[in-house]
Amino acid sequence: MTKNDSNVEPQHKRLGKDEYFMEIAKIVAKRSTCLRRDVGAVLVKDAHIISTGYNGTPAGLPHCTPSTCVRTKLNIPSGKDPHLCRAVHAELNCIIQAARHGTSIDGNTTIYVTAFPCIDCTKVLINAGIKRIVYLGEYDSSNEIRNSLIAESGIVLEKYSPEGGH
Repeated sequence: MTKNDSNVEPQHKRLGKDEYFMEIAKIVAKRSTCLRRDVGAVLVKDAHIISTGYNGTPAGLPHCTPSTCVRTKLNIPSGKDPHLCRAVHAELNCIIQAARHGTSIDGNTTIYVTAFPCIDCTKVLINAGIKRIVYLGEYDSSNEIRNSLIAESGIVLEKYSPEGGH
């Protein structure tokens, strides 16, 4: 039987790299222990996954609950006072996991994240040498300080688009 035979199923559409890694970030987000927002991140170097991370409490500590979530208790809106939170952000957990396992993130690295990084994560991503940030959802995207840091750093910032996958 050849590909031209009528009994052969049509070939499925192969995911582009951006789509593939973002789909994985979405699945990683499902591990989040945050009550307010599920965020996942995948750190990729030379087209290979080197670590993943999601937002949640530090390792070994109890997960967030309605009684332990300071942000919920104080009715703090999303994007405000991030220091009043028990969770470690997904991007930081990606970098921490790579470090814990002795994996270098220096070089051609991209982070795929399901939400636009906050200003604190942006600073860490710059210092970690991340070359490209691909994000899915908006999050405090009007923060001019963060936006100028990204522009000055030379990091390539891309809003994810399924049809724009590489």
